[in-house]
Amino acid sequence: ALVTGGSRGLGKQIAVQLLKEGVSVGICARKKNELQNVFEELQGLCNEGQTLATFVCDVADQSQIDSLFDTVLSQFPKLDILVNNAGIYGPMGNLESVSWADWIRTIEVNIFGTVYACRSALPHFKSNGYGRIVNLSGGGATSPLPFISAYGTSKAAIVRFTESLAHELDGE
Repeated sequence: ALVTGGSRGLGKQIAVQLLKEGVSVGICARKKNELQNVFEELQGLCNEGQTLATFVCDVADQSQIDSLFDTVLSQFPKLDILVNNAGIYGPMGNLESVSWADWIRTIEVNIFGTVYACRSALPHFKSNGYGRIVNLSGGGATSPLPFISAYGTSKAAIVRFTESLAHELDGE
């Protein structure tokens, strides 16, 4: 399994559970020091034959996602599960007063990061005849979140993207 945004919070807990279930896990995040910390903390959960690996990657950068998948697929015999957990809240405040660059960055991380990873995983899953994608969303997808509009917008988009991709892949 590959877990994006897996160095802390929910992503880390997902990685823990996967390791406890016997799954080899790759964790990616932007901060090398956080990845090192989580590796040291979780490596003791690995049983014989299980692998834990970490990868520095900004999911909002398609070239980094391409490199990530090349590296993951060279280190793991196969990839069965992609968990798109990486995300940021983005700017908080009135739309007209928040940093537009921060608003756009939230869309890049939360939407493009998920789409890029799915796009990179799909050829591998299809060639293996198996693969599971878990795209995480948040409360912003189900109800308005005033003053965190970039986050809410991005999480609602993830729900619709996931539904659309599921229909696209149905029957393949």
